[in-house]
Amino acid sequence: MISNFRYILAISKPKFVKIYRPLVSTVRFKSNQDASNADKKTTTKPKAVLGNMSSKYDVFSDADAEIILDVYEEKLKYSQLLEEEEQEVDRYVGLNLERGKTGVYDIEDLVEVLKREQAQNIFVVSVPKEINYVDYICIVNGKSVRHMQAIAQFIKKVFKQKRRESDLLPKVEGEDSRDWLALDLGNIALHIFSEKARAHYNLESLWALGHEFDDEYNRPEPVSDILEKHSVYLKDLQPAS
Repeated sequence: MISNFRYILAISKPKFVKIYRPLVSTVRFKSNQDASNADKKTTTKPKAVLGNMSSKYDVFSDADAEIILDVYEEKLKYSQLLEEEEQEVDRYVGLNLERGKTGVYDIEDLVEVLKREQAQNIFVVSVPKEINYVDYICIVNGKSVRHMQAIAQFIKKVFKQKRRESDLLPKVEGEDSRDWLALDLGNIALHIFSEKARAHYNLESLWALGHEFDDEYNRPEPVSDILEKHSVYLKDLQPAS
């Protein structure tokens, strides 16, 4: 009986479950300033944690992402490149790309290219053979500095298409000038002016009428000095080697 009683006591003994409560620290502040200082300390901790996280992980933006085109966009991009190439080729359509008889350019072919590039006021004069310079002098003017440079560069491009291997490429004289560009094409001297500079220097009168009737030549500053200032020498123009 006693043993049974002990067994009953053992099974009927209540069991206690331990419950853990979080530790809460209480801080008493003497003034409002202490409380604000404590808030500053607590608010700086998350920033420090975020700083550590940002150092471990890179931040990506759309600007850094590689652009992957879909099939349609890729085809569109390719077709645009083809159109640009065709436009470049089309610039030569209708032009005589065969080498001229009197030089790389015959004067008629040069005038045709200048018209294609919308050069203004094309002037051509024949140079007497006894001068031993060139066969023709051609003078034009452009609408702007950019237009002048475009004319000169396209003249060179067509020259490359027409020339033989033995023909030296022409050099653009006065590339830094905003008023006057010149190319020695071998048998033709080409001068490309701004509208203002062309009216000022008036080379047409010098070559067509002669220096006796040219007002610019008879001024205290002769044309030779003007040419020297612009680093363009009618008698010394040579193709680039």
